[in-house]
Amino acid sequence: MLLDSRLWLLVGFSIAMLFTIEAIEESIDGPWPQLRRPANGWGAVSPTHSLWMAVALVMLPGLVLAILNLAILLAEDLPYSSAQLLGTIFVVIGWLVYLATTTDLGGLGAYLHEVGLVAPLALLVVLGIGDLLLLIALLDIFPTDLPALLR
Repeated sequence: MLLDSRLWLLVGFSIAMLFTIEAIEESIDGPWPQLRRPANGWGAVSPTHSLWMAVALVMLPGLVLAILNLAILLAEDLPYSSAQLLGTIFVVIGWLVYLATTTDLGGLGAYLHEVGLVAPLALLVVLGIGDLLLLIALLDIFPTDLPALLR
């Protein structure tokens, strides 16, 4: 059981989820959110910033779906499907690009913010497809006999 790579992948995804929640909170509010907003409150958020917030809101369910898929695969000792693999790859790619953008890794964040609406829209599509694939895969492997599972 401890040698199963899916267990370590599940632990890694769970730890990554904790850091991702903190990174999302930091990128949306920032350390001093009142200094970024005008005094009258109008025009506080640009459309690009709103799209990056939407990317964060689409990314979180994908990470949760990846964790649930891994947990069920591990608990029932099932092989993974191609939908789970492809969905996880899409979510991980979107997650890595989002984290590189929010932490401004190597200047990538400044560049992607200058690109405009294209980068967050592309990430929304990639993450949406990954979320959909993981949801379909989860519905396919979800146990139907929950009372027997809890025993």
